[in-house]
Amino acid sequence: MEFVILFLIVGIITVYFIARYEKKGVNEEEDILRANKNVPPLFMLRSAELKVNAIKSALTSDWMATSDVKQVADQLETLIEDYKNREITLAIYYTKLGALLIKVNELKGVPAEA
Repeated sequence: MEFVILFLIVGIITVYFIARYEKKGVNEEEDILRANKNVPPLFMLRSAELKVNAIKSALTSDWMATSDVKQVADQLETLIEDYKNREITLAIYYTKLGALLIKVNELKGVPAEA
């Protein structure tokens, strides 16, 4: 009988410490998520930078007509300014950069990937 009471007390204490530790972990997780709520996804940001660099390098090539270069350059500058002024989100910026890069590749004669 003494062993049953001893195991019961040890069990209750163990469950208490497990519950306390679990609650502490959940609170820390919520704090981390709350702190990172407004941080842009870094991989998407880096990919957007690579797309901008690819478009800019394509614009410096001699393969496009002057009107095409001017039109794409204007669209790129407008897009960059809109993102810097926080008029568009990173997701929209990334999507529009992708569409602009596809357009540049089509003007170059590179087929769009499926």
